[in-house]
Amino acid sequence: MMSHNDNFKDSSSKRHLFGAITALIAAPLLPMLMGWLTVLN
Repeated sequence: MMSHNDNFKDSSSKRHLFGAITALIAAPLLPMLMGWLTVLN
């Protein structure tokens, strides 16, 4: 039961870590993408 809880917590933290990394990568790209859309339009 203890190990199951640890696995769940680990899985949850990995998801949050993945979300944080995605946000860190997407945050600088978003304005650039918007700029490209503005230039192309």
